[in-house]
Amino acid sequence: MATILGRTMLAAARLEMFAKKAAAQGEPAQAALYSALAASQQVQVRRLTMLLRGKVAASDDNLQELTGEMLPGLIQRLAPQVQEADAAGLEIVGTALDQAVQVDVRQGELARRLGQGAGAEAYWLCPICGWLETGAAPERCPVCGSLGERFQDMAESS
Repeated sequence: MATILGRTMLAAARLEMFAKKAAAQGEPAQAALYSALAASQQVQVRRLTMLLRGKVAASDDNLQELTGEMLPGLIQRLAPQVQEADAAGLEIVGTALDQAVQVDVRQGELARRLGQGAGAEAYWLCPICGWLETGAAPERCPVCGSLGERFQDMAESS
């Protein structure tokens, strides 16, 4: 189920990109179709997510799953893809995948800290790569170099 959900989410994101590209190229009919298809995929994502709700355990168990299986699994799958992209001469793709690995490692660190009894922290999100900073936004993102003023205060999002 999780694989289907992930592929549906990816399809929705790609369709949104297709819509933006079609609009930029002056293709309103294609843009409208791609936007509608993306919205349809998002409905499916919400529906599939609802089906997974019964599979969500207690908070401590969820934290264990996150640090023991989910994030390590993501990192394990992404790491070889970085090398494949680099070997294929797809430097930009390799860089993006490498940044995703760095972000996932950081998420694991934050989850482990919480599991070890760390208190509530303020989180700041880099809108470019997904890096999470604690306390306050940095001057620049340590992963992608984005300016700290672009970071989003996650307390305002919740």
